[in-house]
Amino acid sequence: MDNAVRLFLLASNLGSRTITSWCAEFLRPRVSRENVEQIWSVANATKNTRMIDLCVPFIAAHFDAITTGVKFQSTTEPDSLSTLLSDDRLVGVAEAAKLRAVAMWFEANRTANTEDLTEFVGGLDNSLGAIDLGKITSDDFVEFCMSDCWINLRREFRDLISNAWKEVRMRGPTHDYLIAYTDPSNEVTFATSEWEEFEKKILGRSSGAQLPTVDVNFRLTMPSRSECAVVMLSESMYMIGGRDEKGEVSRLVDRVDPFDGRVLGAAPMEHERCSFSAAADFSGQQLLVFGGENGTTEMSSCEKFDSATNRWTPLPDMPTERSCCGTAIVPGVGVVVVGGYTFTRGALCTAELLSCSTEDNGVENWSWRQLAPMRKPRSHPGVAYFRGRVVVVGDGWNVNNGVECLRLPADDNDPGQWTRLQTLEKATPQTNSLVVLKHRLLLAGVTWSLQPCRSTVRSRTVTWNAHPLPDCRDLASSQM
Repeated sequence: MDNAVRLFLLASNLGSRTITSWCAEFLRPRVSRENVEQIWSVANATKNTRMIDLCVPFIAAHFDAITTGVKFQSTTEPDSLSTLLSDDRLVGVAEAAKLRAVAMWFEANRTANTEDLTEFVGGLDNSLGAIDLGKITSDDFVEFCMSDCWINLRREFRDLISNAWKEVRMRGPTHDYLIAYTDPSNEVTFATSEWEEFEKKILGRSSGAQLPTVDVNFRLTMPSRSECAVVMLSESMYMIGGRDEKGEVSRLVDRVDPFDGRVLGAAPMEHERCSFSAAADFSGQQLLVFGGENGTTEMSSCEKFDSATNRWTPLPDMPTERSCCGTAIVPGVGVVVVGGYTFTRGALCTAELLSCSTEDNGVENWSWRQLAPMRKPRSHPGVAYFRGRVVVVGDGWNVNNGVECLRLPADDNDPGQWTRLQTLEKATPQTNSLVVLKHRLLLAGVTWSLQPCRSTVRSRTVTWNAHPLPDCRDLASSQM
């Protein structure tokens, strides 16, 4: 294993992505509790996302033991810490434990001079954004404030942490909420309901009994633009682009609080677009938009929005210009964009991956590559990353209601592989609203649980357990 690590470091210095990918795949089955800190330090030194991804399951399983270690604190980069904390494989790690890990990391690196302070504060802000502070109780926070790592923190860091926690606690709702919406031509209605109520309705009904509707906790109706994208980011709903009341394509962005209806402005996109795809990253800091129409033609341009700076920056153009595509962000891998529509070719099977590498000076390098095409052409598909797979369902043109999932590529030469899954009886062809909440994959109309078969270790077969999802009262044809 040591030889593979040395070869990986040499290949990284020489810029050979093929050899580094081979080394990462060689090390994947050989990572253990005994060597994970060594591999983690190498991954951070080279800023290699594939190597970082190898370590996450072991860090999650031994979170406190590893993150309190000197080696972890001395070798972990701020960006890697934020990425780690936002990874959904840390679902079993308490948010208070994540906060302690952040504080201990910054306490261990408190020797930063004044010139580095601004950068360090920005890094702490990003790390806090990866933690659900609303789940940290008052008792947990008081205990945290009595710890040595808190006492030894710089005052700037203590103020930032306490203010962030207080702000979240003052917002009111601390439960998990499911937000459904329907968007006729010139308005959008949000219906916000506690997820616990949905689960009780799903699991508590007797076999064959009619599923009741669920009352909503909040309901808001407000003006909107048709063909806009609606995305949730850091407890705010963003309505992006679309067509205004005159039918003209817009680049405006509205930020809406779904609990009280406040509408706040956000920076407009660089390009007008409608019928495009948008997604929020797992850190809760950035929005990404892909393709669409500008009023005359399909687009290949893409943009990224940073909520901390309220700025849009361009991303590399997609290889395939298209509208009506679907997007899923995969931690440690990149962004998978699937399907879409063009005036000349109709619905597409296309699948492409946007990945990012970061240089030593912090410069991000984004690049696209083709993946294996889907088995079915789809426009406006529902897409989600769930338990190691990219799941795609539905078609906006009512052509098919098939479901398929993508096995992610193992290296740069692997295009991945699509597997067709059984069709769900309750789904309709136009069903294309797919989200992940509380370890469930939710489709408007049904609730799905996706689990790998356990018959063999190497089996890639998947099975579905479907439960009806209650409708929000008086909200038909909703999205989530």
